Amino acid sequence: MPILSPALGATVPDSPHATVVCLPTLADVESYERKEERVWKLLRAGYPRFVRNALVTRAAEEAARRLGRAGELFPLVSEASARRLAEHVGATLTSVDRVGDWCLVTTSAGDAALRLAKMVQHTGSLISSRQAEAWLAGSAMNDGAAALASIREALSPLLPGVAADDILVATSGMNAVDAGIAAVDAVQRPRGRSAWIQLGWLYVDSTRLFGKAREAKHHFVSDVRDLASVERLLAAGDIAGVFTEVPNNPQLETADIPALRALCDKHGAKLLLDPSSVGLATVDVLPFADIVVSSLTKYAGSEGDVMAGVIAVHPSREDATELLAAVRDRIEPLHALDLAALATQIGRMAEVTHRLSATAAEIARRLAAHPAVARVRTADQGPTAAAYRRLLRPGAGAGSLITLELRSDMRRVYDRLAVAKGPSFGLRYTLAAPFLWLAHFDEVTNEQGRAHIRAAGLDPDLLRVSVGLEPVEDIWSAFEAALAK
Repeated sequence: MPILSPALGATVPDSPHATVVCLPTLADVESYERKEERVWKLLRAGYPRFVRNALVTRAAEEAARRLGRAGELFPLVSEASARRLAEHVGATLTSVDRVGDWCLVTTSAGDAALRLAKMVQHTGSLISSRQAEAWLAGSAMNDGAAALASIREALSPLLPGVAADDILVATSGMNAVDAGIAAVDAVQRPRGRSAWIQLGWLYVDSTRLFGKAREAKHHFVSDVRDLASVERLLAAGDIAGVFTEVPNNPQLETADIPALRALCDKHGAKLLLDPSSVGLATVDVLPFADIVVSSLTKYAGSEGDVMAGVIAVHPSREDATELLAAVRDRIEPLHALDLAALATQIGRMAEVTHRLSATAAEIARRLAAHPAVARVRTADQGPTAAAYRRLLRPGAGAGSLITLELRSDMRRVYDRLAVAKGPSFGLRYTLAAPFLWLAHFDEVTNEQGRAHIRAAGLDPDLLRVSVGLEPVEDIWSAFEAALAK
């Protein structure tokens, strides 16, 4: 059966809790980024840190009505998170109200509210659609203990040595990242270490967390192979931590992680590793990390209807006890209803990841031979393939992601491609996205920004593809038609 490209504003899956909203043309992407009514009036759900789910909006508005509150509404997971983020961006909270198992805060409209909204996005602090739905329905709260135990049971073999109770499940991968950075800062700043090294191009919200940190240097080493630059920076003695993705997204390149570990040990820095691009079932990074953070929205939540993240501290590393305590103090636990949804899916993570990797490998092989394709990137090919393979679990592949650089016009190919088109990856549905147009729109739409992206080794008009579980020939037919002259 041919794969279809869903209509503008359709969700994948067809669920009020879907994490993917479809943007079928590049013009739709442009309107989405510019917040134009043509697109936004159709959006009821989407990637929850970027699109406020309609249920979340309804809950905030209803709570504000009952409480007599007005202004910019932020339905957040906790008062602690609300106050911390407001203080960070210099926003004054005009009201703070406990509402069931969440918190409604309000601010005046203006720049401070916009800054707060961005930090809420970066840290995944909004309530979830299931949490909002339950509150609107007046449903009783569930403690989620059984679901959390099931999730930890599934993750424990992938994080050996970490006690089950110390596998901490967060509202999103970015909430885990935020907690990991904060924990390292808590341990390292009293030692005079506040600077960070970002090794390689990172997911946009991770970069923004560093860029918006106050009184802290943020060093960007664009080439993951450039450990000489990393060591020069480490030698200054003020580096709190090094953060890199394994592999990074969308370059799909991997640093020499054992060598990076040795450098961090030599110079007293912590190493934060994020394997979200390929998933925890693919690479074994805990042996080299002080802290592992990963999204569970991808691969683990392969239906595409739940946001979650995980964080684990290596129990044998120096300062492990202090780091874990700081993580616990910062993290926002996943809501019980989302735990229940994730628990029904995470047991399939290893099988789904294996199947996605196998199909993606075949699609990548065919794309590499196509005359309209200039370059295909996968995690297990290219200049850092050996570094990636050293971290592979037995029988694992390269995950679902393929990055395409085209010889032909990207707009034409994207518009013609008959698959779901929107952000996210590692789902059972094939997805395509003009990734940098979504993550770095201000840069891809001006020549200076495009030059900056090219200097980091990326094509501003690349397509990021997440191969799904559909039959290989169905997926290939869609790409073949889109790439045809």
